Amino acid sequence: MIYKTYEKFSPYAQDLRAHFDANFADPRHSHPDRFVWDYWNLPGEYTFVRTPAFHYFPQKMYQAFHRHLVNWGREHLGCHDVSPTWLSYYVEGCQQHWHRDEPHGPFAFVLSLTPRIAFEGGRTIIENGREPIVIDPKFNRLIVFDPSKRHGVTPVKGIQDPRRARLVLHGWFVNPRVFWQGPLTAKEVQSVIDQQLSDAFAAQKNLKGYSGWRLHIGADGRVARALLLIDTLRGLQREKQLSLLKNKMLNLQFPSKKKSILTLPLLFS
Repeated sequence: MIYKTYEKFSPYAQDLRAHFDANFADPRHSHPDRFVWDYWNLPGEYTFVRTPAFHYFPQKMYQAFHRHLVNWGREHLGCHDVSPTWLSYYVEGCQQHWHRDEPHGPFAFVLSLTPRIAFEGGRTIIENGREPIVIDPKFNRLIVFDPSKRHGVTPVKGIQDPRRARLVLHGWFVNPRVFWQGPLTAKEVQSVIDQQLSDAFAAQKNLKGYSGWRLHIGADGRVARALLLIDTLRGLQREKQLSLLKNKMLNLQFPSKKKSILTLPLLFS
């Protein structure tokens, strides 16, 4: 997987956008929220205007969005948290040149708060052989991608008004770690991973990247279902290696207890 998009991602996108619009509604009116922006210019790398999202939005509004984002990352990626999130807008001349984000986290994300595209450019680009992937900043579209791939944002042209700019929330899904629902203890889970998965890691010498798994464990301690949530794995015989990993998951034996659901992230480097 290089990237995935998710439409109509957040139920809070409209509220976040409305707050931004209200702060820029009257350019003659000065208030504290108009003085929090950083024009970030690194020649040949980045040019855009940014602010920490946590401090920009009302606390209750942002926390609701943050909880939704974190819970989504746990459910769909196996990542337990997100990095401090940026809110950024792109007017005439703003862009991101080709770059990589390492080692921030297994996945980068961009959530568009751009209600309509009133400019040229402003597309997310991700390397993919000779022809890059090009993704429009459609409102409430979440892009999740492998940050080890070169990526950027095409130059924005034709607008100066922040209310018509490319507006996005962005950051990284981070802290992949084992977590579960059910009666298993941390000691029991760690014992299974250490004793029954160590040989699986040793056998995957050609793989690099991330894979997140969800294991449905029965009362007998056996894995009834192993679901691959997402992966950025690359290497020789990738599909065969994934199949071997899945078979290994299905053969894990946990202590007999009530049913559990375990999320297991695996990093290969």
